[in-house]
Amino acid sequence: MGKAMNARINAKQGLPVAIQLITLFLLAYLLSLLGIFTRPIGSLSLFWPVNAILLGLLLRKPAYASPAGWLITYLGMIAADLTNGESLSLALWLNACNMSLIATGYGVMLLLPQSQRRMGKPQAILYMFTASLSGAAVASTLSILRNDSLYNNTAIIAWLAWFSEQFSTNLLLLPVLLAAPRLKQLLRLQINWQLRASMPLLTLLFSLVFSVYIGGPGAIAFPIPALLWCAVRYQLFTVTLLTLLTGMTEISSISANLMLYETPNNHNAYLDTLMSARLGIAMLVMGPLILSSSIAVNRKLLRRLEHSANHDFLTGVLARNALTRKAGEMLEHKYKSKEAVSLLLIDIDHFKQINDTHGHLAGDQVLASFAHIIRRELRHDQLFGRLGGEEFAIMLPRALAAQGVALAEHLRQLVQKTELYPGGKVPLKITISVGVANLAMNEVKSLEQLMNMADIALYRAKSQGRNRVESFNVISGNSVDHILFK
Repeated sequence: MGKAMNARINAKQGLPVAIQLITLFLLAYLLSLLGIFTRPIGSLSLFWPVNAILLGLLLRKPAYASPAGWLITYLGMIAADLTNGESLSLALWLNACNMSLIATGYGVMLLLPQSQRRMGKPQAILYMFTASLSGAAVASTLSILRNDSLYNNTAIIAWLAWFSEQFSTNLLLLPVLLAAPRLKQLLRLQINWQLRASMPLLTLLFSLVFSVYIGGPGAIAFPIPALLWCAVRYQLFTVTLLTLLTGMTEISSISANLMLYETPNNHNAYLDTLMSARLGIAMLVMGPLILSSSIAVNRKLLRRLEHSANHDFLTGVLARNALTRKAGEMLEHKYKSKEAVSLLLIDIDHFKQINDTHGHLAGDQVLASFAHIIRRELRHDQLFGRLGGEEFAIMLPRALAAQGVALAEHLRQLVQKTELYPGGKVPLKITISVGVANLAMNEVKSLEQLMNMADIALYRAKSQGRNRVESFNVISGNSVDHILFK
């Protein structure tokens, strides 16, 4: 029985590995075929994307970079060349050169912490530049060691052709692969087609058309101002796609002589022009990428600072000032839309005893656990914050008095039956008292008044024995006009 169970476990664990290997083989095979079929007869490919794509995959998915993964990638490339009628010895050699580029680039990028390999910081762009440069240099050097891999070119021309293509292709493709969001996030992306937001993109497209029309050596720089504008306005992933579009458009236009470079009508002069253009384009896209990554870092830092300013550091819920501000905005919206709103004030019962008995660290853990329990039960449009100490507040839009009381009772029961484990294995149970106040659809009161109404109800809940919900609406004979906001 135990052996059969172990066999089933091993089989389940082996299935993902098999899928990974099949995926790598098919990717290497199909992408290599794509590069082969788009290669001019007797010449190197205009684009050879397989190396950059596989390098990006191995960096994004380190589990694929196993010895078996490297071997199956190599075999997939060889299979593509053999399918195209290439000799076995030349297929082994050329694809060994391709694998050397992937391995060199992978080794350089491993010098970065894994958290920084997603193009989130400017130094990641510089590491990617170094990886592309060194990988292309190693692969091109190895490629010219065989005479039958030169495609009737001299060694220096063959080296430059291989180097310029691999360097430029990797520098254009790798940022896209490393900056790309995960598939789930990508499917949730919404495209904004507003004219104002699209102006940088439209300017870039116009610049590309203009560069092809004007032509000449300086034309490759025409899209740079538009790319810098895109880097300022768009997210990093979008900028990487636009640099890829720009680079591929310009390289293809030069290759097809659409940009009207005046060169002698011979093969070597054509290669010189194309190689120079490739290297120039690869260098030019570095500026927008570094600018975009720098802006992305600043945006992330600002979001963190804003979150720290608006949220309680211990519980992660809204801090008092942020809660008050957002609640005021909710009330302003309520007065315009004529909607009801409810406020819950929550106090953890006998919290001082928890601190005295179990220590302040355990008390902090209780606060954090309590906030986590409550937050899971609320919608995103319901405000939840900490007023101070063990007192919390919840603001409910479009909630009648009965709905506010019902939610409060649900939360009270949930907290009562939940066991907490602050600082150890001994379970601890807590209870809460809740005061509920409501403003009807046409009722107008200030936030201060609403808070005082809920505070009166909370005081009643605590005076009536705690672990209960009280509503201000059922408390008769109370006026809040003279009560000061605390």
